[in-house]
Amino acid sequence: MTFENTHPAIIDFDSWKIVQRNRAQRRRPLKQDEAGLFSGLVVCSDCGKRLYHCRATSLKHEQESYTCGTYRNHRKQCSAHYIRVVVLEQLVLQNLQRVVAYAREDEDAFVRYVMKNKLAVQRTEQERAKRKLEKEKRRITELDTIIQRLYEDHIIGKLSAERFAKLSAAYETEQTELKQSVEALSVVVNAVEAETVNIASFLKIVKKYTEPTELTPMLLHEFVEKIVVHEADKSSGHRVQRIDVHYNFIGEIDFSPEYCG
Repeated sequence: MTFENTHPAIIDFDSWKIVQRNRAQRRRPLKQDEAGLFSGLVVCSDCGKRLYHCRATSLKHEQESYTCGTYRNHRKQCSAHYIRVVVLEQLVLQNLQRVVAYAREDEDAFVRYVMKNKLAVQRTEQERAKRKLEKEKRRITELDTIIQRLYEDHIIGKLSAERFAKLSAAYETEQTELKQSVEALSVVVNAVEAETVNIASFLKIVKKYTEPTELTPMLLHEFVEKIVVHEADKSSGHRVQRIDVHYNFIGEIDFSPEYCG
């Protein structure tokens, strides 16, 4: 039997969660030296896979880049999402500076902004789940009718026993899976606060640092959950690229600058 919270913790629970997430994201050090600054944090906006760090002893730091892991292995399944490391460092630092400054200058307004943003995300997820839930409930009802008709056809001899068994088993399997999905979706739809936004934990990290002037592994992993890299847009004649920074405890804050080059 497990009895929780029976003695003081060695470290606080929020720090423990960050460490566990960082351990799950660890990557092997490259041949050149240690693992890259963004190792395990950068993901593709389209396929969701991690970006691969392109690095070699013959390349200067300014030439290092990240590309989509899916594109690297299967070029037809995604696009490159190419971004240079120095550009990524610039964009992430700018984003972090804006978020920290906002949290420091007006803590109450920052809390309201984060809560509003999180509630909007929850509403979007709930609406999506509700639409899927209604669709699956209709399909379950349809399957009841189909199975009933199969049984009637089997009784009057229009359907052999073997064919009836095969078809009814397939429909019943689909119905069982749908019912399980409906149960899971119902939880999402009915949850008012499915996820807790621990803004206080984020603010505690903010207070540990003065205005950040450079990125370090410790700073990055304390603040950042993941960085989503979008494909570059060249429709304007310039190469414009956007990233989204998702922070520990509070999610994405829409302060992402774009790089134009």
